[in-house]
Amino acid sequence: MIKLIASDMDGTLLDENAHVPEETYELIRKLRTRGVSFAASSGRRYDTLCEFFAPVVDDMDFVASNGCQVYVDGVMVDREVYSHAAIKRLERTVLKFDCLHLVLFDRTSSFLYDDTDVYEREIDKDLPAPRRIYETPGPQVNIIKASVYVSDGTVMDMSYALARELGEDFVFAPSGRKWVDVMQRGVSKATGIRQVMEAHGVSADEVAAFGDSMNDYEILRMVGMPIAMENGRSAIKQIARKVIGPNIEHSVQKELRRMLEELSAR
Repeated sequence: MIKLIASDMDGTLLDENAHVPEETYELIRKLRTRGVSFAASSGRRYDTLCEFFAPVVDDMDFVASNGCQVYVDGVMVDREVYSHAAIKRLERTVLKFDCLHLVLFDRTSSFLYDDTDVYEREIDKDLPAPRRIYETPGPQVNIIKASVYVSDGTVMDMSYALARELGEDFVFAPSGRKWVDVMQRGVSKATGIRQVMEAHGVSADEVAAFGDSMNDYEILRMVGMPIAMENGRSAIKQIARKVIGPNIEHSVQKELRRMLEELSAR
């Protein structure tokens, strides 16, 4: 029996306008009354996710910033901060490539290494509170997320190049058409969801997860019911037990409704 459901946001739970379909809130409430917890697992920061889920923020859990921010029942249970020295190595490497443009995030700001108009907004890269910088923020600034914009669109090539240069420090996951998420080794959506599982006393075979992109790979590999979106990357669909329709057809919401109907029938 599924006791915890984790869902990615962009390309998965959100619609084509990057909005949470209104029906989602009532589905989350109904699942909770049936003993099924719901967690948003996203590259987006915690503050942004709380805005998306304002009507049900107290009825769910959050794995934000690709596992760097984990909240269970409104309480922060983990926050992973990037090594300042590793960020400096990332900065030096990115600057070697004309097509790469780095963005760092702390709890409230987005630190841009280039002018704002260089970056193309896409999926979870909305760059809240952008600040143009000319050098790496000092070690007193807690960086919880890093992303690289690939201006010439060669995301797969540059992901490989970055992995060759900095594979000991980071995992590089393509996210959308022109972005690469830079994740700390040992920190992912899966590590965040594992903490949510422990808090609720749930095992992996009791977890369902929805995803579409490569930063969902670890979590889909871990859970008992990995579910991929039709619009997802090929590798994600290859490891899924089930492939549902695209996000623009509210397919996650349809699947949640089907799960509720199964629970009601028992």
